[in-house]
Amino acid sequence: MSELEAWSTNNEDFNYSSLEELIDSNSGELAVGQRIYVGDGRKPKLSEICDADAVIELMQNRGLDIGGEYADSFMDDVSVEAKQELDDLLKSWMQKHVTINFYTVHDAREYVLTSKDLQE
Repeated sequence: MSELEAWSTNNEDFNYSSLEELIDSNSGELAVGQRIYVGDGRKPKLSEICDADAVIELMQNRGLDIGGEYADSFMDDVSVEAKQELDDLLKSWMQKHVTINFYTVHDAREYVLTSKDLQE
């Protein structure tokens, strides 16, 4: 089930959260029989934004930038438990401080406007 509906007039910019909003925002520019698009909007999970593996990889890359080949094995010894601790810390912090204000659109499909759509 989709988190939200996403509507578009051009199948690229899904800027409307309902058919009514799309129609209201494009008053006078739409016609019966015109093809518009609707898709399933999905906000990413916080874990898709950042996790322990991403932070550790960033730290390893910075270590390599600073120490060159001497840092080849930097942080390779981080235990599974330590990664989980970092994941938990990141998740807790993101739940408290991060608001995801964007979404991706999946399963876009055509919708043909009817006279009933435009009268409402």
